[in-house]
Amino acid sequence: MTITAHEFQRWSDAKIPGRSVREISQATGLKWTTLHQQIVRGKVSEATVVAIARAYEFSALEELSSFEQYTDLALGSKPPTNAELISQVHYLDILREILVRADELLPFMPGDLRAFPHTDSTRAWIDAIDPGDLRTAMATRLGVTTSTFSSRLKRTLPADIAIDVARYAGVSLASGLVVTGLLTEQEGGWPPEARLNALQAQSDSDLLSIATQKLAIQNRKYWGKTHDRNQAKEYWENLG
Repeated sequence: MTITAHEFQRWSDAKIPGRSVREISQATGLKWTTLHQQIVRGKVSEATVVAIARAYEFSALEELSSFEQYTDLALGSKPPTNAELISQVHYLDILREILVRADELLPFMPGDLRAFPHTDSTRAWIDAIDPGDLRTAMATRLGVTTSTFSSRLKRTLPADIAIDVARYAGVSLASGLVVTGLLTEQEGGWPPEARLNALQAQSDSDLLSIATQKLAIQNRKYWGKTHDRNQAKEYWENLG
């Protein structure tokens, strides 16, 4: 879902009165043609609103909440759960934590975690918050098959779907916007160092269990790539 040009114009007139499209473009770094086309076509992306909020130092979360379809966004935001935080820790950072704990003789390794969203961010977040029927419920709401919804998780989710997922799972409504990259951790209300603290708070056994799950996912991905390469090779050999 996008924001209608009428809603956007009303919002921009109230927040940044008198600013032309070109001035907004210069302030945000957005291409003038992109912003102009969105307005002409009647559909303005949420990312455009976020970019404008950042440029003029407004709260991106609160500004999104000023639009009708997102009125409960700010009120429905709360700290992320530990499961959500861990879901956004890259598997290599988890392996590093295991190695550091296992061998005191290892050289010091910096504690900063890899940035996210990463390749598996959306799927990992869904897995972390799924009460058991989330994929089926969301597929039904969207009028698609469960497999079709699951395939979407390989890409980023639109803002409205990400919020619906969070709403259904009972977590912060801003979380989906954070894990899909629309909002930063700070903008979405994720405390500083929260992911690192959640990682370091895991027991050794829990950490190993998490690593096993994440490595199993990586293994399936690599197996799939190898399988695809082999099929392609066989195809070309048959043609030759």
